[in-house]
Amino acid sequence: MRGIVGGLLAVAFLTAACAGDDREPTAAGSNAAPIDACDWPLWGYSVERTFATTCATALAPDTVGDLERVWFHATDDVVTATPAVVGDTVYTGDWAGVVYALDRETGDERWRFQTTEHRNVYAGQIVSSPAVADVGDERLVFIGAGKTMYALDALDGAERWRHELGEAGNGLEPTEIESSPVVVGDLVIVGYDVHNTPGYRAGLMAFDTATGDLEWDVDLDRAGGQVEEPTGCVDVWSSPSVDEERGLVFAGTGNCPSSPQGWGGYTEALFAVDLEGTPVWSYQPHEPNNDDLDFAGAPNLFRIGDRDVVGLGNKDGTYYVVDRDTGEPVWQAEATEPGLEAEGSNFSTGGFIGGTAVSDGIVAGGTGVGPCPCAHGIDAATGEILWQNEEPAATYASAAVANGVLFLGGNDFTLRAFDLATGEILWSEEMQGAVSGGAVVSGDDLFGVAGIREPGLDERSETSGVYRFSLGTGTEPTGTTPSTTAADEAAVTALGPRGLPCTDAPCPIDFEINEPPPGTRPALFVQLVADPLAIEVTGSDLGAPEDWVRQGSAAARAGATRFGVFLSARDDDPFGGGGLICSWAEGEDGCTGTAIPRYAASYNRLSVLAIVDETTEPTLSDGADRLVRTLSFDPPLRAVEP
Repeated sequence: MRGIVGGLLAVAFLTAACAGDDREPTAAGSNAAPIDACDWPLWGYSVERTFATTCATALAPDTVGDLERVWFHATDDVVTATPAVVGDTVYTGDWAGVVYALDRETGDERWRFQTTEHRNVYAGQIVSSPAVADVGDERLVFIGAGKTMYALDALDGAERWRHELGEAGNGLEPTEIESSPVVVGDLVIVGYDVHNTPGYRAGLMAFDTATGDLEWDVDLDRAGGQVEEPTGCVDVWSSPSVDEERGLVFAGTGNCPSSPQGWGGYTEALFAVDLEGTPVWSYQPHEPNNDDLDFAGAPNLFRIGDRDVVGLGNKDGTYYVVDRDTGEPVWQAEATEPGLEAEGSNFSTGGFIGGTAVSDGIVAGGTGVGPCPCAHGIDAATGEILWQNEEPAATYASAAVANGVLFLGGNDFTLRAFDLATGEILWSEEMQGAVSGGAVVSGDDLFGVAGIREPGLDERSETSGVYRFSLGTGTEPTGTTPSTTAADEAAVTALGPRGLPCTDAPCPIDFEINEPPPGTRPALFVQLVADPLAIEVTGSDLGAPEDWVRQGSAAARAGATRFGVFLSARDDDPFGGGGLICSWAEGEDGCTGTAIPRYAASYNRLSVLAIVDETTEPTLSDGADRLVRTLSFDPPLRAVEP
């Protein structure tokens, strides 16, 4: 089962030097040059998924602080897919199902391709990251969208083939490709999942890169001893890695809500199959459980001395390393604890979800919503925790490393650069949304993505997109991100009564990201009156406002004296939009607001934050560290224009 927002996953690779193309250069560049070893053509950089480049770059611990934004390209919706950067082109996809090719230098759009919508997805249409590979005399972009794998011409976005999983045209099927593909030889390999739904196959499959024909589909239920109906207990939303010399493919599987029934030998497992799809081994660190302890991310292939190993973090907060040939344990490191809603609840939001990077003898990455610190550096040889940093928030983004610098984004709307050896933060940039996709380093450039909206809501993000940063350009950035502050300051004093929720009885405000302070049992409710407007929020057993601010964050240094109620018009401005409605101090039981300070046609979210005071409005990153509880309205509240 997935963790919260954002998205999560990622993608794949190809071989470095392939045949060129004798076509003339086009707007998307020429295929004459093979994919370079210093390109970043897939999620994780290479088929070994190290998420680290050894290529020359001016980015270094002593220079990275000079990074500046060069351009921003706004997408149609949230981006959680990590870009692929090959030559002069940047490729990615968004939750609206659009695949983009962008000019690396300017950020201008070269082409776009609209995939076919599949309604039954967890978050967005595209969470799979692209893999770029040369196939014959063509350069192709492979990407999953909904329940379909696509191969597109990298030059113009023309569709070469598509392969839809399950029953053709059935939009209700739970089948989805959240995994990111990897290309090896004439195979493109990817995982697929069914959201833990019994009766539907999940697993790992391989397609012919040139035709899209299915070459093999591993039945992990049968391999694990479950020979009846598919169990929903072998989802593969992790992304496969490949040891080409051994001919082995590695990936991880998800949880089993029906456990112990349905639990098999490949449930919650790090496993290996050969390049013909035959299962080889399975490593399972857990007994049957109902704690949602998936293996997500992508296995890292690396060496300890003369021993080849594979490592992968789990949602239990532990990073596991096993022998590549046998799956025998080598070491494990507990970086944090799982973000369990309750033991046995089949819902966890924490632990390792995004990809970890391996470089210079260190495994580094972030963990999801749960106990922090959420940024970790681990000795790759022994499993010793080398460093942890409390300032970053939880994250579902993958890590990236270049020249001793670790890049990692987070749920606090911030992309950061760390010293890989020490964990010291060297640079940070506030983004226009949560950073749930990974960063990419190519040459002296850093590419990142950002965006946010709650899965299941139809309103698209208006501030999501792709960023390019570079060292000290001295030029004004292009493609300025849209403002998240409402321009019209007229106050709203009435809401449309039709369909207004929370009128007959109070609604609980119960969606949480940050853990409540120890010893508290918080309860928050809101009740609405349409005209004249009244927004009444009551709270009990909250404790002190300052105890809600995330420990170790910049917000914690500023403190908090009150609880504030905010309305927002969009998820990409979750703490602003309508502004502060009302506030209360510790010892009081809530507040009532009779006006919304800033007009918007509608408001989709109410949030309670621990605030410095009534005059200091939180920024995007600051607000994420101050969040107490939030409630979405679908359909949104409709304002009566003042």
